[in-house]
Amino acid sequence: MAPVKRKVRSQPIAVKKAKTVEKASVVSDNDSISDDGQDLMAAAQRGEFDEEDSEAGDWESQSDEDAMEEDTTDAVSGDAKKSSTDADDFVAGELEGLKETAELYKSNIFKLEIDELLAEVGVDYDKHKRLLNALRSLKSIFEKEPETKEQLLNDYIKNMEKKHKIIVPILDSPPPQDAQYKFKYQKPSSVNVIGGYALRTICKLKKPFSVDVAVEMPSTMFQEKDYVNNRYFYKRACYLAALAYAIRKAKIGLEIEFGMLNGDAHRPILLVKPSGDKSELDFTKTKCIIRILPCAPSDVFPVHRLAPGKANMRHVDSDDEVHRPTPQYNASVLMDTTLAANSAFLYQHSKSCEGFRDAIKLGRIWLHQRGLDMSQTGSGFNTFLFAMIMGYLLQGGLPGGGRKLSTSHSSYQLLRGTIDFLSTHDFEKDPVFIGKSSHDNFAVENFTSHYQVVIVDPTGTVNMAAHMSKSSLDQLQHEAKLAMSYLNDTVDRFEALFLRNVNEAGLRFDNFVTLPTPSTTIPSYDDHTKSEYPIYSEYLAQHIGSVLKKGLTNRVDLVAVQRNIEDTWDIQSEAASSSSPHTISIGLILNPDNAPRLVDQGPDAQKTEECKEFREFWGDKAELRRFKDGSIVESVVWNYQGYENRSTIVQRIVQHLIKRHFGISEEHLHYWASQLYPFLHVSKSVPNNIFDHRLEITGFQPVMTAYNDLAKMLRSVDGELPLLISNIYPCSPALRYSSPILPHAVDFNTLVTLPTIGRYIDPIDVIVQLERSSKWPDDMDALQKVKAAFCLRISDILKKRRATESVVVNDHTLTNDLEARGYLDVYFEGFVFRCHLHVPHEELILKSIINKNDGLVKEKAQKALQKHLYQFHYQQLHTFHIQALCAKFPALSATIRLVKRWFSAHLLSCHVTDELVELLCSYIFVDPHPWTPPTSPMTGAMRVLHLLATWTWHKTPLLVDIEQELTTGMRDEAYKNFTLLRQRSPQMNQGAMFVATSKDLQGVRWSQSRPNKAIAVRIQMLAKESVKVLSNVFSSNGIRHIKGLYTTSMADYHAVIQLKTSRCTRYYENIHAQKNHFAKMGKPILGEEPYVGFDPVTEFVKEIMDIYGDALLVFYDKHGGDKIGLVWDPQVTAAKQWRVGLGLNTVPADMNDNGVLVPSKGSKNEISKMVTTNFSGILKEIERLGAGLVESITSSAT
Repeated sequence: MAPVKRKVRSQPIAVKKAKTVEKASVVSDNDSISDDGQDLMAAAQRGEFDEEDSEAGDWESQSDEDAMEEDTTDAVSGDAKKSSTDADDFVAGELEGLKETAELYKSNIFKLEIDELLAEVGVDYDKHKRLLNALRSLKSIFEKEPETKEQLLNDYIKNMEKKHKIIVPILDSPPPQDAQYKFKYQKPSSVNVIGGYALRTICKLKKPFSVDVAVEMPSTMFQEKDYVNNRYFYKRACYLAALAYAIRKAKIGLEIEFGMLNGDAHRPILLVKPSGDKSELDFTKTKCIIRILPCAPSDVFPVHRLAPGKANMRHVDSDDEVHRPTPQYNASVLMDTTLAANSAFLYQHSKSCEGFRDAIKLGRIWLHQRGLDMSQTGSGFNTFLFAMIMGYLLQGGLPGGGRKLSTSHSSYQLLRGTIDFLSTHDFEKDPVFIGKSSHDNFAVENFTSHYQVVIVDPTGTVNMAAHMSKSSLDQLQHEAKLAMSYLNDTVDRFEALFLRNVNEAGLRFDNFVTLPTPSTTIPSYDDHTKSEYPIYSEYLAQHIGSVLKKGLTNRVDLVAVQRNIEDTWDIQSEAASSSSPHTISIGLILNPDNAPRLVDQGPDAQKTEECKEFREFWGDKAELRRFKDGSIVESVVWNYQGYENRSTIVQRIVQHLIKRHFGISEEHLHYWASQLYPFLHVSKSVPNNIFDHRLEITGFQPVMTAYNDLAKMLRSVDGELPLLISNIYPCSPALRYSSPILPHAVDFNTLVTLPTIGRYIDPIDVIVQLERSSKWPDDMDALQKVKAAFCLRISDILKKRRATESVVVNDHTLTNDLEARGYLDVYFEGFVFRCHLHVPHEELILKSIINKNDGLVKEKAQKALQKHLYQFHYQQLHTFHIQALCAKFPALSATIRLVKRWFSAHLLSCHVTDELVELLCSYIFVDPHPWTPPTSPMTGAMRVLHLLATWTWHKTPLLVDIEQELTTGMRDEAYKNFTLLRQRSPQMNQGAMFVATSKDLQGVRWSQSRPNKAIAVRIQMLAKESVKVLSNVFSSNGIRHIKGLYTTSMADYHAVIQLKTSRCTRYYENIHAQKNHFAKMGKPILGEEPYVGFDPVTEFVKEIMDIYGDALLVFYDKHGGDKIGLVWDPQVTAAKQWRVGLGLNTVPADMNDNGVLVPSKGSKNEISKMVTTNFSGILKEIERLGAGLVESITSSAT
């Protein structure tokens, strides 16, 4: 939508001094880290917490009541601000505040928006008393749980299940039966709240936030080599089960279940939820989940033994003499040992940089709204990594020297700098090392050779992005580039950046694929791979993106692979197995220039090894070909013709590659790309002699070719006219690629053999502009006669010289004698082009009449001038811009046609103009925020419906920059015009949907009178239901329900007129045309002449509206609809006092159904003088009006 002008609180836009009270969380800030006189990196690498203020790990030492207030500081600069009563000083302070805000934020408004957003999502930690009680109770439970006797690990697992009904959360690879591993529960060495809650960077979002509690297992639990063969993870799982048992045994009213930490199957966690029992430990109102994270001391294992290139899974049945490295496994172990170091790193920066915490909050919101957090997509990226990168940019020693960010930066500058880094940094060539280890095993090449993305933590030993794939990084950088474009835009894009949730696949991607994890795995998923990726879907998600990116090359701008990682299970249930059903989603953003390419060229035939690799990759699709330039190369050819077929080439490639490399056949893929294409065409039940279905391939090419030929022909004969033809302009939806039904050429000689329902010919409007001349008459009637003479002359020349039939038409139905009445219909190459002669002098005459006359003559001239401007200026200019946009955005044409079909299918044809629909569709291409312009018509149509469903049209104008000329000043003027319109007409009798362009800042050209307020409400309601249908279709893969998108219910209408299908000349255009109506191909009922623009249904609707338009609303589908819906206007049809000239068929209010006047109750036997609308009488009048066309009328109770 157009940017919303937000209401700003009525306070000075100055930076106020606020007393910042920062109260301690469960883990006290001072408890953890202090940067007093310490080296930030050194402290972070050691994981040191400052112990001067309180004992390390004593996270409950401070309560909310004990927190100390900080000094009063300036919200931006942090400088102490002195109070003053002097007026001059106050003004100076206001100006200085404005200046500082402008320097530290994008604008004053942007700063206010950020402040308001942070206040809205902020968490009130003072109200977390019950959460604190629960945390204290958990800490006490863990520390008081008695140690167990040492026993074999397998025996512990069995006893835990048998005695306590808790199944230890170990995935597919349990300990060997003969394993002598031993386990003994011991009191945790520390229990600390970590993460966003401890750092005070939590936000209130849709999902409950997490409160992470790190429970450090004592080093005495582990042996020296417990890092190999899953031994550490076995003991970790047992420890977690012991914690679960301790909580359950305590019976403190908390619910527990197992889950995975960021989707890592190696690292199960315990989720603690409130039971809602309203006890002192019931933290339901806090809307959070406590996550218990077992971790290990940083020195529990030799770190170099867990370097990326080390092999720590020794498979006995492996044929390899040398065991393969286990980088994913190693990273999972090390991540459990570095929680303290990473927490220290972030805390140090939060202490030294005032805007750090707010910047993390903004980053959290951005990641959530863009669907980038791993909890949403399994991407491997989250707020923690975002914060770590921000900290990396704040520290010194980066490549190129210096720091990218400064501690004096505002939260906005920190956010912008971090997003800018993400958008431009080459992570492949320059991996991120927050810290570096001196050990050779942790050299740069050891990381880059084993991980797709490398972001190493402050210790220099752990790749925090170990589980992140290249496709996830591509998606992150894609969104970061979009964000930077918003931040650099002169238009306020705050809403698109922070307020819009864009994680709806159907709106976000051009193609979208969902595939269930197959029950059988591919050969490469062997025991070693399984130890790296215990869940098969994770392995597929990591590798599918790489395969598709390699095969699709520059056909796509983005391949985004996501997987469902919300795996939780009851503590009494088995953990998810590697083969458990998961869903992988693949979103593609297509490149409009390269996506429909027919040929992919590979290596030269002489490059044997590369050719072998190419053939191995593509399989039977690869072939050796000679091209016109003489080259002989391996290639893949996709033989598809026509826009629609070529737009599915990417789909064919994806289906082929997934089947070849991952063994998942096309039948098991749910691919969303072309499901709406059938609605672009007439029904397959229509015979080919009425409509040539081959147009699905050729599209608009035949009509555009015919138009160009016509223009050449007219220019070739203008030498025989008294005046030259100066220009010829297209002025029809058919010539701007936006007619819902493809223009089809007909054989005029055999047209007589077609039935009435298949003979309609839609005339194609063309403007023929004659050169200026002083000899044009100044009388309007005389000028119209001269124009008619010109038309006759052109018709004669075309017939004699070109053997082209044409008809001069003088429209005698027009009641305004000042309007242009005549036109020339040219029957050319199977089309009928309706040529309107444009004489510039006509406009001057009308303006002169308006200036010289009053009353009825002036009113008639004004209407004639308005029609003249629409016909010869506005529509011609509009056609030019839509043509240009359709050339720029290949999916726009089909999007417009799909949306026009939607409007017609829901009987809204007479309530919206073609131009208005085209502007609505163009908007989501020229102003696509918060997405990129769609390249798929299905995505385009969904976005238009989403726009209609969410646009607050009664409060917000829509500014469509089809000319690419809208300036900030123009936008302000359009907003001003909109405000004035709403003030003049608060009931929205005019311009209910205000749609403006740079050439129409008043928003009056295409939406002033239509739709009215009632219709606008209905459009929005229908759009919302349509969006729901599409969402359900996507989520349930219910393609059979998609027809509901183009099917409307007739139950909403007070009366329904069933027309005789045999009289509907456009019935063949009906989206649900029935075959039986074409079975009898008899002679036409309405005459044998071509039905050029002859549509009895439309004329009938116009008559109803002319006569009864004040009392009812009419709904119909001009594209072959055979039903008309009527809705009574309750304001007009309500009972009213009888008087002469009501203008409506009425009956006494006290008349019963038998026509007898009966006094109403309580009226003292007197007959009232109130009358009510005679509904049945009006319907009878309408039936007589449509005699021969109307079959029946059904009416509901009114």
